[in-house]
Amino acid sequence: MKIVVFDIWGDYGHFRIPYTTSSPLTFPVPPKTAIYGIIGAILGYDKASYLDNFQDKRWKVAIGIKNEVVSTRIPENFINTKSVKLFARMPIGKSCRTQINMEFLKNPYYRIYVTSTCEEELLRLSKHLKAHKSVYTVSLGISECLANFKYVGTYSGEIKYSDFTEISSILPLSLVQNASRINFLTEGTKYLRIHLPLEMKDDRELVESDDFILEVTGKGIKADLEKYIRVVELEENIVLF
Repeated sequence: MKIVVFDIWGDYGHFRIPYTTSSPLTFPVPPKTAIYGIIGAILGYDKASYLDNFQDKRWKVAIGIKNEVVSTRIPENFINTKSVKLFARMPIGKSCRTQINMEFLKNPYYRIYVTSTCEEELLRLSKHLKAHKSVYTVSLGISECLANFKYVGTYSGEIKYSDFTEISSILPLSLVQNASRINFLTEGTKYLRIHLPLEMKDDRELVESDDFILEVTGKGIKADLEKYIRVVELEENIVLF
């Protein structure tokens, strides 16, 4: 199994939790659906149809946290574009602005592991990353949160079975039969359980999601899993989903 690895980071990130309303909150890590968007931007997939390239679980990813997850609130002014025409003055005596506090991730930094049954596209992704080239601008969630990235390498992945080891990526709970198989008592660690979207149809209908355990300071998660992937050259253990 070939696994393409790259780092991505920025000053701010925002991966909106869809069920929040007046005060948008963010997921602490990019969901798999956001990784699809990042890959699509690098490879130049059309915005209207890029999800066609990710159907049938052709791509699998793992997400590692490199910087501690820290969030902050920033008030933003939103304009009611239905009341204000482009380049026109604001209506007299009527405010068309609404100030909303948005939650942003501060200095987010992630390591992304990617593999695919589409070997040609995986090779093309590695070439773009190596040349630090993207067809469209890469961001962390929304266009205001510009991102930088760097190619780490393309490595061999070996399937390992039934072993208590340190996992360098976030951990899908669907692959953990018993919570006692995770060591939550490691000194200096902070764990968080979140629910993330995984797969969408080409019309953006969500069809799959899962619960995850992540260690917010960037340390590994010690767990006894039935199966995981060993990235041989990096000496890192990950779980693809």
